[in-house]
Amino acid sequence: MDKNTLIGITLCIAIFIGFSLWNRPSEEQLAMQKRYRDSIAQVQQRNAEAEYLQSRMRDSLDKAAANIAAGEGDSLQVARYTAQFGKFAQAATGTSQDIVISNNKMTVTIATKGAMIKSVQLKDFKTNSGDSLFVMKRDPQNEISLDFFAGNNAISTKNLFFTHSGDTKSQDNAVLRAYVDNDSWLEFAYGLEEDSYILDYTITFHNLENVISRNSSFIDLNWNQSLPVLERGNSWEYNNSGIYYKYDGDDVDDLGLTADHADDNLAGSTKWIAFKGQFFSSVLISKSTFPNAQVEIQKSSSRENLKYASSRIALPTTATTDSMAFYFGPNKFKILKEIELTEGDELDLEDLVPLGWTIIGWVNRFLIIPLFNWLGSFIPSYGLIILLMTLIVKLVLLPLTYKSYKSTASMRVLKPQVEELNKKYPKQEDAMKKQQAMMELYNKAGVSPMGGCLPMLLQMPVLIALFRFFPASIELRQQGFLWSDDLSAFDSILDLPFAIPFYGDHVSLFALLMAGAMLLQTFISGQMDSGQQMPGMKLMMYMMPVMMLCWFNDYSSGLTYYYFLSNIIAILQIVLIRNNIDEAAILAKLNAKVAKNSTKKKSGFLARLEEAQKRQMKMLEEQRKQQGGGKKKK
Repeated sequence: MDKNTLIGITLCIAIFIGFSLWNRPSEEQLAMQKRYRDSIAQVQQRNAEAEYLQSRMRDSLDKAAANIAAGEGDSLQVARYTAQFGKFAQAATGTSQDIVISNNKMTVTIATKGAMIKSVQLKDFKTNSGDSLFVMKRDPQNEISLDFFAGNNAISTKNLFFTHSGDTKSQDNAVLRAYVDNDSWLEFAYGLEEDSYILDYTITFHNLENVISRNSSFIDLNWNQSLPVLERGNSWEYNNSGIYYKYDGDDVDDLGLTADHADDNLAGSTKWIAFKGQFFSSVLISKSTFPNAQVEIQKSSSRENLKYASSRIALPTTATTDSMAFYFGPNKFKILKEIELTEGDELDLEDLVPLGWTIIGWVNRFLIIPLFNWLGSFIPSYGLIILLMTLIVKLVLLPLTYKSYKSTASMRVLKPQVEELNKKYPKQEDAMKKQQAMMELYNKAGVSPMGGCLPMLLQMPVLIALFRFFPASIELRQQGFLWSDDLSAFDSILDLPFAIPFYGDHVSLFALLMAGAMLLQTFISGQMDSGQQMPGMKLMMYMMPVMMLCWFNDYSSGLTYYYFLSNIIAILQIVLIRNNIDEAAILAKLNAKVAKNSTKKKSGFLARLEEAQKRQMKMLEEQRKQQGGGKKKK
């Protein structure tokens, strides 16, 4: 082995060792990986326990049904209940009653059978049809229950009858108990605060240490709920409904909103789980964390519901009290942002309002929402608020718009000189020379071919932010303006007896006006074109309004109204700017710059760029000569 080979092998080994050390996970990363593996193991163990528990429950229920069908006597039936429910046998029979608790925001109905929430009505809101709005309505599929083992008995609280000592109506709290004996019980406590959408939810295991089996790692909290149809335009509401969740100390995520079915294992400490609708949500929040959970969403077969959401949440068997809270209320940014169950909580519930990520979300949070709320504090009409917002946004962006139009005008007045260069270098092999000459012309004139694009790009975050803001604003819900009776949904001036592919079964006037304004703006902007558009680009620009008409026909009329106003104002800006731009003066100024910069020494960057181009051109000429010489020899 020679010296060079030895050095090479040594370097390779050193690089490999260094790379391994560099990429070695930190102690925090190792701890996180361990927690994740432990969570996965817990989920797998809990799944096995849950399957066994559910199997035992099914067997018990089948036996009870068979006994009832056989008409067995009361004493034998008591024995059967004891065999089925063990120490909870006395809670296995009874009559279900409804307990109603309320505050000034909502009314919650709780059934004594299962101590389950049956319905939640929000007092300040109505459905699209004008009926009372239930964010959670009576539905056989809705369920909130605990599954656990008591000795050898598989218990589900949905089958137990709880006792309630207070009145059945006009309360702000309810305490329901399933007794084992006078000193031992399972308690579900619900409590409402005035002027709040928060429902406190506490589960207490009182003196049940010797009743509930401790050989299981978790008790399962099953929360299943249908997401009802509440708005006009089910397709838009459907695509904005689903399951959201937040890991402790992490960002908010969702299970996928547009899929007909999705499920996931939340293997980690979860702070909350939300069944989100377009404008209203049901959120279960832990005052600590949930060790892990399983969530699933699927399309509902019922016309009254959009989707069916379910979750199986792990509660540790070591705890005697589990403190949680439900949020049943509107997806309103200000309300959600202020929710804090314990001091210092970072719940990030405001992320249920889809304002966009990163810079788009920042624009909405720190610019659009404050402006919208400020205007709403003294203007009662949301149609006028949108008009003023559009004017303000256009005024703020006017310097960028003016710079873009001025750059376009500069390119247009240089068009004759660009065409001269095209005539001077017509051959394909002279493309490099033509490009070099154009760059030299633009540099001397102080004009950038991208000068008109950059100001437009800087406006895009604001335009996209507004695109996300209007459909997500519950403030526009059921707010009428002109012919639209709901700015949060599409406006229909004609319902069609059939559906047109890619368009729909109705005609939105605001969408039509928006498309017409876009078409007019495209035509006027085309008159200011510098002539540098790619082939086919003009056709695409004229096709865009038609595509937008089909796309936005189902969108919020508040959004299409905004785009209509934005295009009309843009047309006025184009006309005003064009009338105030003296193209002859611009050309004279550019020619003066060209004359001045012709004697000026080129910048280092441009000189290096031209030198590189010359070398490339020289290499191409040499290659052509060599290819020509080779052909002659043949």
